[in-house]
Amino acid sequence: MDVTAALIAGLAAGLAIAMQVGAVSLMLVETAVARGTRIGLASGLGVATVDLLFAAAAAVAGGTAGAVLSEHEAEIRLVAAGTLAAIALHGLAAIRREAAESGDVSADPAGAGARAHYLRFLAITSVNPLTIASFAAVATSLPPGDAAAAVAFAAGAGGASAGWHVVLTVAAGRAGRWITPRIRRGLSVGGRVAVLLLAAHLALGA
Repeated sequence: MDVTAALIAGLAAGLAIAMQVGAVSLMLVETAVARGTRIGLASGLGVATVDLLFAAAAAVAGGTAGAVLSEHEAEIRLVAAGTLAAIALHGLAAIRREAAESGDVSADPAGAGARAHYLRFLAITSVNPLTIASFAAVATSLPPGDAAAAVAFAAGAGGASAGWHVVLTVAAGRAGRWITPRIRRGLSVGGRVAVLLLAAHLALGA
């Protein structure tokens, strides 16, 4: 497989994984709607960063990464479930606190808001390392020891993920201008509830 083919494989894998509708996607949309395009973009790039790192790990390790993770899938699911549940409950508590103090959850804290949201979604996405298995399934077609192909695959996956999340969050951020604070609060609560449901699903499947 040449570099171009590896890049195309990475683009296809990255886009397929990024476009999956799940709790993280719902939270991204909610964040962009409630907090604005800038915060939404930072959050989306946090997700894309993890996809890039996971794709790079899969490209280097190939099928080995998927095999190792599969052996410990139950433990990983429990850790991921606990982490997601903690994040969701913390978010719900923050929404309740903000609503009690200001009556509007749309205001973004001053200072490093974008950085905080980038790190938040970096953490949320990274607790699901089984994503590596999805990248590894494609990366097995890469020539062993071909550094150029591995870099091209990881770059393609990361670029596709970043591109999709930019489109998603910009669209949601612009739509947020027409949404009332009450609807924004409902979306915020709904996003956290979706994460709780994902945590329950992971725990029950462990």
